[in-house]
Parts: sequence; C-alpha cells; structure tokens
Amino acid sequence: MAYQNNKSGNIKKDVKYLNKDFSQIRNNLIEFSKQYYPNTYQDFNESSPGMMFIEMAAYVGDVMSYYVDSQFKESLLGYSEELRTLYPIAQTFGYKPRLTSPSKVKLEVFQLVPAKGTASSIEPDYDYALNIPVGARIESSNGTTFRTIQDCNFKYNTTSSPRKVDIFERNSANTPTFYLLKKEVQAESGIITSEEHTFGSAEKYSRIKLANRDIVEIISITDSDNNKWNEVDSLAQDTVFDEVENVSDNDPSLSQYSSDVPYLLKLKRVSRRFTTYRRPDGKTELRFGAGVSSNPDEEIIPNPDSIGSNLPDSPSKILETFDPINFLKTKTY
Repeated sequence: MAYQNNKSGNIKKDVKYLNKDFSQIRNNLIEFSKQYYPNTYQDFNESSPGMMFIEMAAYVGDVMSYYVDSQFKESLLGYSEELRTLYPIAQTFGYKPRLTSPSKVKLEVFQLVPAKGTASSIEPDYDYALNIPVGARIESSNGTTFRTIQDCNFKYNTTSSPRKVDIFERNSANTPTFYLLKKEVQAESGIITSEEHTFGSAEKYSRIKLANRDIVEIISITDSDNNKWNEVDSLAQDTVFDEVENVSDNDPSLSQYSSDVPYLLKLKRVSRRFTTYRRPDGKTELRFGAGVSSNPDEEIIPNPDSIGSNLPDSPSKILETFDPINFLKTKTY
C-alpha cells in the first residue's frame, strides 16, 4: 500500500470528521485499521480484544459528540432548554424574565369634595381633590395586599384616567353641597419588603443577590446619604425619564394644556444607577457600575442654539463630532 508523506516526513492519514454516532465511528475505526495497519491487526471478530478497544473508542467518541452538540444547541436561544443558559441569553437580548406573575385588579376610588360657586354655576371644588401617588397599599377582605401601580389624581380628567362626578348631597334648596368623585386605578398583589446591604470601598461592577425569591420589581434603592439610585435597562444608559406635573413652574409654555396632559416626561441624567438580573434559581441580582465616578464627566447632546455662541462659558465645539456610542473615554459606567 502506498502512503502519502508530507514535507516533514510524517505520514498524512485520511481522517473523517463527519461520523458522529457510535456505529459510524466504529465502522470508520475498523476501516482505518484495515487501511493503515493491515499487517498489525486483522481479527475484527466481535469477541476479539481489539474490537473491544475499537468499540470503547467509538463509545467515547459518541459521548463527546453528544456533549458538543448539546453545548452548541444550548448556545442558541431558539433551541436552548436549560434555565442556566436560557436566562443569560434572553437578558443579553434585553428581555427580563418574569419570576412570578402577580394578580392584577382594577380598583374604584372615591372622594367627597364640597361644592363651590353660585346656584347658577355650582361645581365641585377641585382644590380639595386628592392625588394618591403610586404605591398605595390596599388590603382585601381575605388578607391579600394590593399595591397601586399608577397615580390616582382626582384633579384631572383625561382619556387615560377618566373621572366620574356625581352629586352626593343637596341642601334644603335642592342645591348640591357635596360631590362624589370616582376614578379607577390599576393595582397588583404583592408584599413590599426591604433589605439592607453594607458596602466597603468602591468596587467596580459589584453585585448583590437579594435574599427573597419571586421579586416582581425593585421599587426604590436609597443609600446612607439619602441618594436615590435609578434602575436602567443597561449600565450604558445614563439618562432616565422623570415624570413631573404639568404646571407653570415646571414648563410655562405647556402648562396651558394641563387639563389634557397633566404630566410631562423630562429627560434627566443620573450618575447613580443599577440594573437587575434574573437568576435561574428564582432570585434577583442587582448589578452596579464602575463605582469610581460621583458625577458624569460627559456632556449630553449639545444644544444647537448655544454652540458657537460668544457668551461666556458657552461651548464652542463646531469642529468636533459627537459619537453617542463612544463611552470608552468617559466614566459613564
């Protein structure tokens, strides 16, 4: 039999890499032995010692092939089956798995307000209207605690939060003296708990595993200096939306539309932020940033009206380009 030699003098043998199961690997090993070792071993009987080693090698190859295929399958989101790989892959794509599903309910909230005005133009006095902020806790008759997930402001009547007004009481002259206001608010079940954790010196990308399981959401995080930390989708996100009431102090130009738009969203830059990570064991992990910057050291997108201005302290960056993804030279994390 002729053998092909390479430049170094070693024999170059034909090895097939397409065989993956036990029978294919076994047959390939037999053919390999017949081709390259015809005079060394010729007994391929099922009970021969040589066949024992060939079948053991085929067995090991079959097991290794299985684990290679399994690991590759677990690296694909559409075919993964284990939670320890599903959770990291899903959260890499921005999806937050829900560890539990709380019960949701729509609550009816009522308030009595006095009437004001003359007999010809009497109406409810909305100066007494309450604003019940998000997070109000209500307990049902069976002991289940619910928490509101939206504000209930009786002052405004909008399409997203309509208000119903009925006359509650009249005087002897049949003039309304009190009105009953009604609003609906969304709430979900759950118990609010808190945990305390102690940090030492600043540590980059520190992590905290919360003790409780099946956490629905993180309501707030406050440090010992009473600083509030904000939850973001990723640590690169250094701005959050802040909901403010649409009044003249917050926005003089838009306050005239407060009856239709009672709240405004404003973009606020925050340096203290964190992300949540859902673990396969049912617990939640908090992940923080670099921990070396107390204030952001980069500018937000500049205002075209102020760039190049001759006013003192105005930014003059006309000849510079701004790349919003260039975070490597800042302490935004």
